[in-house]
Amino acid sequence: MATINNILGVIPAPVAAVLMLGGFIFYALGCVRLGYGAAVKGTVLDLIEQAEHEIQGTKRGAERKAWVVKMLRVTLSTSKYGRLISWAITDETIGRVIQFFFDRAKAVLRKEV
Repeated sequence: MATINNILGVIPAPVAAVLMLGGFIFYALGCVRLGYGAAVKGTVLDLIEQAEHEIQGTKRGAERKAWVVKMLRVTLSTSKYGRLISWAITDETIGRVIQFFFDRAKAVLRKEV
């Protein structure tokens, strides 16, 4: 017990409280980002399909992805709760969500053929 007190006694209580609060904030931010992917699944799949129809041609995947990112950002900024969390959702997060669902849809299509 004395060893634990010596280890924990190195960090003053106010510093420990700040570290715990910082950890909670990063945890909450991670939950928002993970939940965002699940919340926009249908929208992302619809936008990917729409991009496939609107932007025709081969080797234009980056252009399609950029269009989907732009449309998802617009959707996020105009939604009721999206404006509250839009600061936490970076373009990198949006790109990862889009790529994740694109890869899953592609895998499903391969299994069907």
